[in-house]
Amino acid sequence: MQRFYLILLLIISFGFRLWRLGIPSSYIFDEVYHVPSLRAFSQNNPEAFDVYAQAPEPNTAYDWLHPPLAKLFQAGSVLVFGDNSFGWRFPAAVFGTLAVAAVYYLALVVTKKTNIALLAGLLFSLDNLQLTMSRIAMNDIFVTTFILFALAFFYKKSWFWSAVFTGLAISTKHSAVLLFPIFGLQVFLQGLSLKAFRESPYWYFVFIPPLIYLLSFFQFWFQGHIWQQFVELHKQIYYYQIHLTATHGYQSAAWQWPLLIRPVWFYVQYLPDKIANIYNLGNPVIFWGGILALLQGLSSKAFKESPYRYLLVSYLGLWLPFLASPRIMFLHHYLPALSVLTVILAQGLWQTKNKPLITIYLLLITISFLFFYPINTAIPLSSQWLKYWFWLPSWR
Repeated sequence: MQRFYLILLLIISFGFRLWRLGIPSSYIFDEVYHVPSLRAFSQNNPEAFDVYAQAPEPNTAYDWLHPPLAKLFQAGSVLVFGDNSFGWRFPAAVFGTLAVAAVYYLALVVTKKTNIALLAGLLFSLDNLQLTMSRIAMNDIFVTTFILFALAFFYKKSWFWSAVFTGLAISTKHSAVLLFPIFGLQVFLQGLSLKAFRESPYWYFVFIPPLIYLLSFFQFWFQGHIWQQFVELHKQIYYYQIHLTATHGYQSAAWQWPLLIRPVWFYVQYLPDKIANIYNLGNPVIFWGGILALLQGLSSKAFKESPYRYLLVSYLGLWLPFLASPRIMFLHHYLPALSVLTVILAQGLWQTKNKPLITIYLLLITISFLFFYPINTAIPLSSQWLKYWFWLPSWR
């Protein structure tokens, strides 16, 4: 029966992410970088790796800052579905659904309770930030999925598979290197000696992730690029990330993310009496409830227990380092940490053993998800009524 509920949850989640996926047909937010790049990948155009190459369309650029794995999935989708908005975004919808399964699996591995795992998966599927990032041709939903599986397999002590998913995550986005200090701190908390570490399969993490990362550049190598060009590319990536001074009207600091202070306007279309928006806003009932769940766990005996401690270390490890980031950031950078927070929230809810409270809370989350769904998916709304979707002054 639990498997049936999981499959049903995934089918419904996929449906919400697939409906109107090709709308709008124009670029959304950072698709101005990602789409020209995935298109170049699909055409085996080496300019996608050239930091000095100009994209053929005005106001676009090639995304050479991030590793190629997500763009390879997207390029494959374009070859199947065509070079159109549905083709660009279809892999994100697939991985957005897989991310729900990954949250379920992480919660199941850590808590050993299928009810908590289903609850965690349901919570993550009903978050509007996750929804929006599952409907755009960017790489954040991909790296989140890989990070979740890497964390789950690490806790399960399946070192090989954890190392594989760590490699896949880093091959999608460099920020996934945050997994290494999380794993290191977990090893320390387990009291594993240095000698035991040397004799254990932890060494998988030394060899497998770098190997997968190099293999993710297979198109780069087959195009005839050499090692020196690979090194120079990464020097340019490092320099750009460190020295980036650009600003944006919807940028935010990492401390603002859990409070949902500054969402991001991805797209707007003005119609005669209506406005269609894609506003990257999380579900406030999940965001703010997650903070309460964190405080509850810290103040209870659960803090001393291995499952909660592992989840807490993972959450903080995926969020706190961004407090020191020197570059411009946005709410969607919080997505990997948020995915772990939903597991903490599900665990906290279940431990209350208060079924009426859980039912009411899930009802509020569902209502909030459906209420904000139109402004996540460019469904036109009356211009006069739109103000009711923007609760805080900082949301405008």
